[in-house]
Amino acid sequence: MSEELSRWYRGRLVGGPFRPFDPGECAALEREIGLPLPPAYRSFLEAAGGERLDYSVRLPACEPEPVQGFDDLHQLGRDDAGEYGWGTLLGEYRRSRNGWLAESVSLTGLLPIARNGGSDTLFLDLNPATHGRLHAFVHAIAWPGYLGNHVFTKVADNFDAYLDSLFIDPDMAEDAWADVADSDPSDPWRRTVEGWLDKELPGWRAEAWATS
Repeated sequence: MSEELSRWYRGRLVGGPFRPFDPGECAALEREIGLPLPPAYRSFLEAAGGERLDYSVRLPACEPEPVQGFDDLHQLGRDDAGEYGWGTLLGEYRRSRNGWLAESVSLTGLLPIARNGGSDTLFLDLNPATHGRLHAFVHAIAWPGYLGNHVFTKVADNFDAYLDSLFIDPDMAEDAWADVADSDPSDPWRRTVEGWLDKELPGWRAEAWATS
């Protein structure tokens, strides 16, 4: 496993750790699903495939909470225990077949590839007619001002388009900076966060949360 903290891919910062791409594991995943991975997503797994993608995406179907994020990436291959457990692509695919969501949404040909802390899930569509599209399931929150009903919605036409649509939400930027602001300026992760914010949010250093 690589000890790299992060890698850039198509202009987006992917957080580690990173496992070497294993063609055999990719073939095993495709064999079980019975459908191939789209080239754009396979290229991502080959070049990056880390565990974090700390960005947001705008989903109009999720009003009044259109800004959503799916930052925990599922991994190709087995987990540290040598199993297809939680957070592995094959493990998540297997579990999704028997979960409660499968009772209300057709998950045929859909591969879970990421989630967030609220267990909202990002799916990659492997079906021939819609091959490569991304969809999301977002849970309702029974509280005024939040999403009143569960939503299953299209996110992007393909994985590259999904990456291109990502942005850093200001609240996310503030939290990321708060985590490193008190560390030494030479700290590798602080320098990574600074570079990430410099690229994605020019002018962030003038924000009150960055100068306090």
